[in-house]
Amino acid sequence: MDSKQGNQSRYPQQGNAAQPQQGYSYNHNSAVVVTQPVTAVPVVNSVPDNMGLAIFTTICCCWPIGLFAIMKASQSRTALASGDTQRAQNLSQESRRLSLVAIAFGCVAIVIVIIAAVVSATI
Repeated sequence: MDSKQGNQSRYPQQGNAAQPQQGYSYNHNSAVVVTQPVTAVPVVNSVPDNMGLAIFTTICCCWPIGLFAIMKASQSRTALASGDTQRAQNLSQESRRLSLVAIAFGCVAIVIVIIAAVVSATI
């Protein structure tokens, strides 16, 4: 038996690959997708805790009110972690309210300081 002929009988020829039938396409790059059963996970609505806003108001506006806002935001995170979404929502709203009060107080304080500086400069 010829060594060349022996190789041909063991391995299919690469050059003459089977041609697809007319009307059918032959895809060499097919992918197999395997799916497994998955248990349904309930969707939980996330509650914003407004921690970023509370920290901003503590640093930039009014730190005493901002500290209370941070405390409420932290309590909101804790309530959400324990699964009490209603309490987390209420604490989140309190944190936001305190943060907005601190921003308003800070803006009013800045306006008062500017007015006082202008008045004292003209006297």
